[in-house]
Amino acid sequence: MKKISFLILAAIVVVINYTPLFLGGYMYNEEQAVRRLYPEYTGNKLYEKREDQHKLVVWSDGNQKIVTVVENKWGWLYRARNSVELVRTSQDEPFIRTWSATNHGGNDIYDTILAVETSENESSTIVVTNEPMDEEPVADLERLKALSGIYIEMDVEQGYAVYYGQLPADQTGGFVFRSIDSEGKILSIHR
Repeated sequence: MKKISFLILAAIVVVINYTPLFLGGYMYNEEQAVRRLYPEYTGNKLYEKREDQHKLVVWSDGNQKIVTVVENKWGWLYRARNSVELVRTSQDEPFIRTWSATNHGGNDIYDTILAVETSENESSTIVVTNEPMDEEPVADLERLKALSGIYIEMDVEQGYAVYYGQLPADQTGGFVFRSIDSEGKILSIHR
């Protein structure tokens, strides 16, 4: 009898502890988590970048490319937290950039995704800043650090550069994306 009581009590504790995880959108694998966010998901992974508690996945269904943040909890629960679409405005455009900021906690901090797809073969780093808009974009990287509220460097891998982090509300937006080669030369600037 004691064994049955213990098992029932253990089952109740497990249900109470784990129910909020499933109500919060966690799934048992990464694909299920993405399907919960995008039910029509049939895409292929083009690129992924692993970080501490999450992974950034660039995937395509043939028509659109989407960057999704997939959180990992305890190594076996996954949740697609945020997502943004990479949209090409013209076929000859060598650089596609996008960003998304979401306030999840009601404070002045935004969960922010920055994403770039580039066909510039020389590009090794993407620098994202938010310096004041002047007539001419600033070309000196050291001066940019002093002028900008944020200065984010993203490595280009397989033609993609992605970032996910928390930014203050007053620093979110007005981003300027710069493609940099391995020697620190600015290849292109995109607002």
